[in-house]
Amino acid sequence: MSGARKAAPPVTLERCRDPGFTPGVRDVPALLELWTSLRDSGQRKAADHVVKALARADDGVARVLLRDFETAPADHRTLTVRALSRLSSRLTLPDWPDLVARALRDWEPRVVREAARAVGKLDDPDPATYEGPLLTIYEGAALPERRAAIEALGRIAGPHLCERIEATPCDDADLERRRAEALTLITRRADRETPGRIVPSAALPEPTLVWLRGREGVSHTVADQAERRLQALSPHGLSIEIVGDDTVELRWAGDLEALYRVRSAIEVALVFPLPAGADLVSRIVEGLEQPALLAALAAWTEGRPRFRLSLASGGRRRADLWSVARRIASRNSPLVNDSREVCWTVEVDEAGGRLLCLPREADPRFRYRKADVPAATHPTLAALLAWAGQPRFGEVVWDPFCGSGSELVECARMQPGLHLCGTDTSAAAIAAARQNFEAAQLDVDSVELIQGSAIDQRPSHVPVSLIVSNPPMGRRVMVDGTGMRQLLQDFVARAAQLLAPGGRVVWLSPAPRSTAHAAEQLGMSAEDLPAVDMGGFTATPQILRKPL
Repeated sequence: MSGARKAAPPVTLERCRDPGFTPGVRDVPALLELWTSLRDSGQRKAADHVVKALARADDGVARVLLRDFETAPADHRTLTVRALSRLSSRLTLPDWPDLVARALRDWEPRVVREAARAVGKLDDPDPATYEGPLLTIYEGAALPERRAAIEALGRIAGPHLCERIEATPCDDADLERRRAEALTLITRRADRETPGRIVPSAALPEPTLVWLRGREGVSHTVADQAERRLQALSPHGLSIEIVGDDTVELRWAGDLEALYRVRSAIEVALVFPLPAGADLVSRIVEGLEQPALLAALAAWTEGRPRFRLSLASGGRRRADLWSVARRIASRNSPLVNDSREVCWTVEVDEAGGRLLCLPREADPRFRYRKADVPAATHPTLAALLAWAGQPRFGEVVWDPFCGSGSELVECARMQPGLHLCGTDTSAAAIAAARQNFEAAQLDVDSVELIQGSAIDQRPSHVPVSLIVSNPPMGRRVMVDGTGMRQLLQDFVARAAQLLAPGGRVVWLSPAPRSTAHAAEQLGMSAEDLPAVDMGGFTATPQILRKPL
């Protein structure tokens, strides 16, 4: 029959496995039955594909599940809560929070467990609605429901329930662990009402070991900046040591603000010993209780120091991290271990036997960066190039590939009275650079930003004294391609034309041998600094000098 509606294919497990299958309203009964049959036959992993299929559905399916919940069989109600919990993460379901509250009072234990798990995923749940039912479940239900309920209480309950939660008998080790985690979460939320913050202007109480860390390859520049910018601020002098390609070490009793004068370091870390022993959790807790560590964090923090714990090895080891959190909380430590709204990260370097305390959200150095463009120079690398260029008062400084303008801003921060020019083929880059220049409030004689090719354009003020740039490289171009090499060589020739006698080019070269050879052919000298990590590849800071 020509006008007949084509029958929909049957709902099968194979269709549910297909990520392109989006169920409709008419598929809901079959999906509920399929899930029940798979669960009854012990095929739990296969049944999860039905849940995933329902989670791809639209508002119509969600409305049907909400509408039919009260009259559905127990198995179907269980799946309904699980599926709607996933759907609510991307759909607006006004009736969903009310259904969760009703499901917490369901006679079927599986529905109750799913509802308790759903509470923790609600968007801003009202504790007054859910605390009572969850507490009833925790205090009197069977063990599986109690476990789900205490986890939900950990996510939503207020501190007024802590005493009652602690007083409830608990003779199951796993439930005890979950209860301890829940109490830690409840305490954390209460403590967030009075968050701490870093005070950059406060001095440390005594000389403390400090690491200045940057990208691999920058340690010599960081050490030079520390020597020239911090030495005069230390009344007893500084002993500065390079301890790795990316790390410089010194003892410091001043403020954090001064350390941020070292603009090529990415981060500052206070370094304390990690006590020896076999049990890592005990070692971390003991290390966090060191008087010197507590005094240093207290000096640089207003309010209680809140910290996030991380492992230098990169592993998660969730159980160990939770054990540390629980033990810190139980000892009434002045520190607060949390995962949000922290002002410190404590990095555990087990192999090196160290605890590194890194202040967060206090670095003022690059706040001028209001706009950015893809593949723009990281500001610490821009600071490295500016440092290598050592601009002098009144010089003309040109960045031929200026991106968002960081190299020019860093030059101007080192030396007032410059004539700055940036060129870039991208209109978005020029707009970003202009916005960043305005935010930086630079003391310069002139600034011009020009959209155009570095080969065709030039600054209005010539000759140029200093060219400082990060040319296109890495994922933006084929570094080994003849086009890239030719661009670099052509630009070296262009620089030789525009540079004043004694002028210099300071840039990151992705092909240093090629660019050095091109410069030498034109009578310029080339000096390579240590190669730096660019995030997956290296580039060489290179200085090309035109003779006087």
